[in-house]
Amino acid sequence: MGRLRQSMVPVKLLAIGGIAFLILAILPFVAGEFQANLMAKLLLFGVLGVSLDLVWGFTGILSFAHGVFFTLGGYAMAYYLKLNLSASANTYGGTLPDFMVWNGLKELPWFIAPLQFFPIAAIAMVAVPAAFAYIIGSFIFRSKVSGVYITIITLAIASALTTFFVSQQAYTGGTNGITDVSRLTLFGGLVIPPIGLYFMILIFAACVLAGSYWLTQSNFGLILRSIKENEKRISYLGYDVASFKIFIWTLSAGIAGIAGGLFVPLNRFISPVYLGVAFGTQVVIWVAVGGRGTLVGPLIAAILLGQLQNSVDRITQDWQLIVGIMLLVVVLFLPDGLMGLLPKQFKLADQTALMPAPSSNTSGSTTSGFVQARLFDWFSPLKGAVHSVGRSLMGLRTRRSASARGTKGRERLK
Repeated sequence: MGRLRQSMVPVKLLAIGGIAFLILAILPFVAGEFQANLMAKLLLFGVLGVSLDLVWGFTGILSFAHGVFFTLGGYAMAYYLKLNLSASANTYGGTLPDFMVWNGLKELPWFIAPLQFFPIAAIAMVAVPAAFAYIIGSFIFRSKVSGVYITIITLAIASALTTFFVSQQAYTGGTNGITDVSRLTLFGGLVIPPIGLYFMILIFAACVLAGSYWLTQSNFGLILRSIKENEKRISYLGYDVASFKIFIWTLSAGIAGIAGGLFVPLNRFISPVYLGVAFGTQVVIWVAVGGRGTLVGPLIAAILLGQLQNSVDRITQDWQLIVGIMLLVVVLFLPDGLMGLLPKQFKLADQTALMPAPSSNTSGSTTSGFVQARLFDWFSPLKGAVHSVGRSLMGLRTRRSASARGTKGRERLK
């Protein structure tokens, strides 16, 4: 069995991250409102890329459905902001959203009415995409679907939901989606200004990066890498591979849902466009260009490609061609993405917090060494305690039995 070895704290990464955070914190005060809003949107897209990186870069599950999770979280927040728009600001001067009036609805549907309260909307923007991902993930991974078939299923989900949301115009706003929403308000009337929303998004992005780094460098992250490397061997060693996949799939969907929820008050709309395969493909491109399994790579790629699109858009509408050429160059010459150009010590994926030390047993492979690391029991945290109590009780019973047998033996000798 390999021993666990603790690495040093990545001081250089912390320093670089702190400098980057400081630069982004100063940006709104020197770059203007437009650039600050653009950067906030790109940070959210970068977080969406990070959420996909958790399932694709670390676990080997290529998904085109992360735009779906993003949009579900966005619609939950959009309903809240639309329902809290003042009657005078509504097109028809009433409390019912304009797109519902256009489609002949007389009262608010029962399944939308609770979203007029912020706590429920905030929970829904996480719970709805996470619950949807859990249901879909349970079906996919418990059925042992793998490889390209998972990708095909996610493409089908994105296409089907796009058609469904467009067709349900009375409830979703159809092709236009939900537009002209109110500004985000908290605590019963405190309006969040654009600068406040920017810092909320910046802090959220920093927390997602830090949390994802901690998760992927833990023993749990080692198991995810091992599943990506050799899923069958992990299964043979007794690990419930489906549970790990469902967990990381659901977690990434929840992160994507929060990103979508913050996107709505920033851009003041949400539409089925973000459900589609085209947007899902963009997310995949961010991860591929930035570098799979690097975490910070998709964030940097989303920002760079977004800024590139904004600049090229002023010259030509064929910015997709430029992005396609860049993707082709990365695939052919930079298989590790843009992060592959950095020295090894600056890569998040290589700053392993927990890794198996070399074992004297040479019969096992590198993969088996990975899974010999102790695993955090995410799914039943009391399991270890229960086992300990059970062993203690068994030991106590054994000692009592031995003591009783010794007493009977001494009595027979007497």
